[in-house]
Amino acid sequence: MRILDRYVSRTFLLVLFGAIVAFVAVFVIANLTERVEDFIDRDAPLIAPVLYYLYYIPYITVLTLPIAMLLSSLATIGGLVRSNELLALKASGISSFHPIRTIAILSLFVTLGAFAVGETVVPRTNEAKEMIWNRYITKSGSVSRTSIINRTLDLGEGRMLFVKRYNTTEQQALDVTLAESSGIHVRRLLQAQRMRYLEDELLWQFDTATERIWDDGKETFLEHRSLKEDLPHLSPAELAARRKEPEEMDYAELHDYVKRGLARGRDVTRALVDLHMKVSLPFANFIIVLFGTALAAVRMRTGLAVGFTASVFICFFYYGFMETGRAFGYNGDLPPLMAAWIGNLTFGFLSIYFLRRARF
Repeated sequence: MRILDRYVSRTFLLVLFGAIVAFVAVFVIANLTERVEDFIDRDAPLIAPVLYYLYYIPYITVLTLPIAMLLSSLATIGGLVRSNELLALKASGISSFHPIRTIAILSLFVTLGAFAVGETVVPRTNEAKEMIWNRYITKSGSVSRTSIINRTLDLGEGRMLFVKRYNTTEQQALDVTLAESSGIHVRRLLQAQRMRYLEDELLWQFDTATERIWDDGKETFLEHRSLKEDLPHLSPAELAARRKEPEEMDYAELHDYVKRGLARGRDVTRALVDLHMKVSLPFANFIIVLFGTALAAVRMRTGLAVGFTASVFICFFYYGFMETGRAFGYNGDLPPLMAAWIGNLTFGFLSIYFLRRARF
């Protein structure tokens, strides 16, 4: 039994490794072909694209892992079916379901590994990748040790803050705009040449400021030499922190972001969907392997080329389900939890259906 487990595991892992290397290589080459002119036009040093794609590899690996897992399961079980090894196992008194169980257990460990990598490695490498892109290509929203350029912050309760430059050492910002809105209408606009933090009062002071207020169709224009504002949801640390996208956050960071958004009265529906997908996407590796092994056991008697085509075709629909659920969740048409798991639930039921049809 141990020999059989080693044989199945070795076949599965060899195909999985080869598929990941191939998918990553194709993805990097295709993306580099598209973006190489950007690096050349901006006179970026050679180390820039090298580091950019090195940091890109963990994300590509996690992204293409379901396709590689499906191809591996189809190739492994399909090979056993083509060579009649499943029938030989059954004739020798061993359940032909045993190889599928071995692959399922192995895929569960790979799924847990993918989740761990997605939580620890991918957010950090994605952040580093974006910083390289901003530094050498867009040259906007850049961050240095002492200053931050072009920041936009949602302070909640209809408040938006726009900062041209922020000095982290002196805790002061230049060319600042604070907008307060009610619905789609702006009711107050405060513009200042400088904004600085008063640690003893826990307030922000706007210097050389102009204030415009709209009330009942009337506009009031005021000038201030200095004006103090209480911005309870804004600290110097938060202003200095680089704004991260959901794919640059781990589960804990995104969960904290959702909590802060709820406390500030924000609409965090999109963030909630992304939070649940932090778990559902890695778990897709396990579901899709069950689907692939069940499908292979039922009807796969073809070669690796057909298995590859079937893997791409099935994953296309799988990702279609996931992205459709994400879109419905973003729009509020589905609860965030259901939106994130609709793909896994659909293919999970299909896996059970094919497993019941398989002759073991």
